[in-house]
Formats: sequence, structure tokens, C-alpha cells
Amino acid sequence: MRQTTQQWLALFKIQSESDLSIKQFCLEQGVATSTFYKNKAAVTSATSIATAASPFSQVLLAEPDLKNSNPLRDIKLNIGNIELTLDSQAEVDWLVNLMGQLA
Repeated sequence: MRQTTQQWLALFKIQSESDLSIKQFCLEQGVATSTFYKNKAAVTSATSIATAASPFSQVLLAEPDLKNSNPLRDIKLNIGNIELTLDSQAEVDWLVNLMGQLA
């Protein structure tokens, strides 16, 4: 029977959490050891490609701080421990250039 990637990931997790060797685990699951290793290599390389470092920065959305700013006018950028507040009247070309420089 053909297994999905999710099923293989579940099997790899079960095996790693068990006290069984891969050979014994495969015998009990009715899976050839070579099939286990082949799929582990394929799934591991596929998941590592999917989770590789991205050139993009992570953006987190936060609730606006209504006490200290006018949410209709201010634009706040938080990068690490740096906070930059911009007036919403800033020109779009200038903002695009700024974002390009920060990337």
C-alpha cells in the first residue's frame, strides 16, 4: 500500500520515539527496511527544502496602540528593537525605496 508523506512522517516519529531499531520497527510494521530508508531520505530532503531559510523577513501583525498614535495617519515599522513611525502622508515612492533598503 502506498503511503502519503504525512503517513511516512508519522511512521518516522513513531519509530524515533520507540525503543525499537529501524530493522525491528520495519518488521513489526510490515515495511521493507530499504523502503523505510528510501522514503525517509525523500521526505527529509523535501521537508528541509520547504523549511529552508527564506530571503524574506517575517512580518507580525499587531493591534494598533491607539493611545500613542493616530491609526489613520501613522505607519509604524518594528524591526527587532527598532521602531520607526512614519506619517501616512509620506510619498509612496519614498516608502518603496525605504522598504527596498530594509530588505
